[in-house]
Amino acid sequence: MALCAGDDGPAPKKGPRKVTVISALISTPAAASAGVATSAADNDVIFEYGYVWLPYAVASLILFALGAVALVRARHRSPRTAEVLFVSGGVLAVVTGVIVGLADGASEGNGLATVDPPVWSFMIDHRTPALTTVAITVTTLGSTVAMSVIALATIIFLLVKRRRGDAAFVAVVAAGAGLLVRFGKATVGRERPPEEFRLVTETNESFPSGHALASAAILGVLLVVLLPSIRSTGGRVAAITGAALFVLAVGLSRLYLGVHWATDVIGGWVIGFAWLYFCLTVRRVWRRRASTPVVDQVSAAADPGAPTP
Repeated sequence: MALCAGDDGPAPKKGPRKVTVISALISTPAAASAGVATSAADNDVIFEYGYVWLPYAVASLILFALGAVALVRARHRSPRTAEVLFVSGGVLAVVTGVIVGLADGASEGNGLATVDPPVWSFMIDHRTPALTTVAITVTTLGSTVAMSVIALATIIFLLVKRRRGDAAFVAVVAAGAGLLVRFGKATVGRERPPEEFRLVTETNESFPSGHALASAAILGVLLVVLLPSIRSTGGRVAAITGAALFVLAVGLSRLYLGVHWATDVIGGWVIGFAWLYFCLTVRRVWRRRASTPVVDQVSAAADPGAPTP
């Protein structure tokens, strides 16, 4: 299962000599976004960034609507379901705003994207041979190809264990992450940092970072389905900590290698975790609904105001 066509395994190339990048910074932000900024000024936000943030806005509205329905129809029987839907809808509404801000800044080179030049400059000025080797290794392990292989292996393992529901859950998260990377890059169309400062070769668009998005979503869903099998508290803490540090390292490696702006990586993390959160919400509500006895569902539909027996 290929998550996406972009941000695949890097092809290392000889790094440029260490330079002070002040002069490059003068032209880089404007050059990297000038073409897209012109078109962005002529289009409405919903058309310019719709594939990036619109799914979360729609999901937020759907969860609010379902929460209202659950509150009215079964307020005495499943108040927790309505609460989960309302909270999740609110979280996704906030995420929608964050993604809009990141996409807008990435496309026009302003707003949240003002942090990009100094972070980019810092990373380039602090390169060393040892760090470069580590960064290339981490970015290879965290590539969309590697994440696809890990997701596929997990799906096969779960199917062998007859955990079909969990296998389907992993497949949905992985496939959705791939689509979000593909459409996000095509929609925003942001250029990557200057090629002469990149330590690996990448040819597609910059926002969002496919490495950051895929690692956040895939490792997150693996924790969800595999963590319950770890019995010790220490083991669970170690697994969560290790996954979080790896996701962080993957994002930082993309900045260090000069193939992404900071907001590309942040956007990838936000979009990836938001997608995982939405899938978790649907899964949780589905399971609560499935665990409700059929007799209770029929009586609740016939008499929404009836108290719980």
